[in-house]
Amino acid sequence: MLDGWRLYSAMARMTLMARTSYRANFWLSLFFNLIMVTGELAVTLLIVHRVHGILGWTTYQVMLLYGLTAASGGVFRVFLSELHDFDRYLVNGEFDAILTRPAHTWITVVSRSVDLDQMGWVIEGVAIMAVAGSILGLFRHHALIAGAELAMGVLAGSLVWMALVTAVAALGFFTTRVDEMQPMVLYGPQTAATFPLSAYPTTLRTLFYTVLPVAFGSYVPALVVLHKGPGPGALMLCLGAGLLALALALWFWQYGVRHYTSTGT
Repeated sequence: MLDGWRLYSAMARMTLMARTSYRANFWLSLFFNLIMVTGELAVTLLIVHRVHGILGWTTYQVMLLYGLTAASGGVFRVFLSELHDFDRYLVNGEFDAILTRPAHTWITVVSRSVDLDQMGWVIEGVAIMAVAGSILGLFRHHALIAGAELAMGVLAGSLVWMALVTAVAALGFFTTRVDEMQPMVLYGPQTAATFPLSAYPTTLRTLFYTVLPVAFGSYVPALVVLHKGPGPGALMLCLGAGLLALALALWFWQYGVRHYTSTGT
């Protein structure tokens, strides 16, 4: 693991230097990502405002939930962006070259790109949580505790999204193309997670706690921070669920690598 981290750090630094060499393009991409997050937040809050809250969740509470989801989802967009376009490795035979490298294949793939343009999701997610938390009075008396709880929520969510994007990419070893799966497994659940999961039917809630465990990345941490039920101990459960999901996804990745048959090119 230490060698893998060293490899990732070295390759990530080279990627960052390459991406930031075109500063105008970088700042424009970051700006447009910020606009995209703002637009999605505006639509979410408009829906909540028009229905006067959702099952006891006020507009600013949903805003905090949205910030958690955006920040944690932004982490996988930044650091695992290469898995989003994993189809090309399989269709063009690029993964064959990855197999010749001495490092772990997953580390080798994800270290090839760090998409700083997507930092807009993380930056605005943190800003949204700060604004909503201040309005809700979360930082008035126990600012450090509330901040730590939110940070643990973002970490847990990041692990969950990393697990999901890894699992979707690993499906490609058997199906070759996974671009049609991404909206269903990644972006659909991410949009759903911006609303309280208690508003969904039992079948969907069960799905979001098990097969697609996005509940542990935003909804449960939000419940803890907003004192809507579970205590701080639930955050450790969320971290455990995120680590378990990522471990299972990496196992599935290795299983797929062992069954990879190449393109023949």
